[in-house]
Amino acid sequence: MAIARQHDELVGPANRQSLVDMTEPTTTGETAKPLILCVDDEPTVLRVLKAWLPYFGYDVLTAESGEQAMETIKQTKPDCLLLDIVMPGMNGYDLCAHLQGQEETANIPVIFLSGLGSEPDKARAFALGAVDYVVKPFDHHTLHDKLQACLQTIPRWQALQQRAALRPQRSKLEDFWHFRDFLFMHLRLPPEKQELVVTVPPAKVYTMASLLGIDERQIAQALAAFLKLPYRDKINPEEIQLGVLPAVYCRHHLVIAIHESSVMNAFVLTNPFDLNILDSLQRVTRSDQPLCLYVAAPTTLAPLLGTPKLPADQSH
Repeated sequence: MAIARQHDELVGPANRQSLVDMTEPTTTGETAKPLILCVDDEPTVLRVLKAWLPYFGYDVLTAESGEQAMETIKQTKPDCLLLDIVMPGMNGYDLCAHLQGQEETANIPVIFLSGLGSEPDKARAFALGAVDYVVKPFDHHTLHDKLQACLQTIPRWQALQQRAALRPQRSKLEDFWHFRDFLFMHLRLPPEKQELVVTVPPAKVYTMASLLGIDERQIAQALAAFLKLPYRDKINPEEIQLGVLPAVYCRHHLVIAIHESSVMNAFVLTNPFDLNILDSLQRVTRSDQPLCLYVAAPTTLAPLLGTPKLPADQSH
């Protein structure tokens, strides 16, 4: 009876009848089933997930600790992790951070499955690289939908990373030169100051801040004004849209996806002159809708991405 009560508390009353109605697993034909690694120190949770997920066409592995999960991943690479946060020893945050720090595991998508549901918890999950966040008790259809969306992003993310690695930085130099002149006028820079930044390339636009002794927010504000784009000095963690871009890409290029009620495909980025980023964002959205862009300084995005502020000569 105790296990039955725990099961009801986990799945919620809306799920009980639909669980009874499921009698045969979903088949995927000849194709290999996605492999999901479920990591939780609660055996009841693992039993429920191991019972549910095969009905939706997934293969399942389980681990009762972060340490056990690491050993499992050394043996076989899962397609996705369902990861609890509060566990003895290595907690979910620590495991996610460890995976993100290793090249061979950085692109394994992680969905946190936790009883912690506050906005700071979700913001920390995003900063560590999670693609989504599900609060217990959870609806199994919602969880399935999130898993499906997560797995569908993997090929797009791989293509995104490959294009970013292979293609050289592209920008419209003439537009950047016009911006530089705009910045000189905007800041009322004397000729001797202008000479300090005349050779700065578009990819290193925020280098101008250290060379001129100004706050990089002034560079971002000038970029926004010149390109007639909205400037964002602050971003609420609630606005962040998980699962659109891989965390590694976000950190390297300083860009995040956000929820915007009036438009689709909203992103905050630091360097709108990088044509590769704009092209990649359009491709990853798979939409004909135009991009909605906001400009922010690296110092605004870096804390949200769980990275220290980059020195100006490394900022994009």
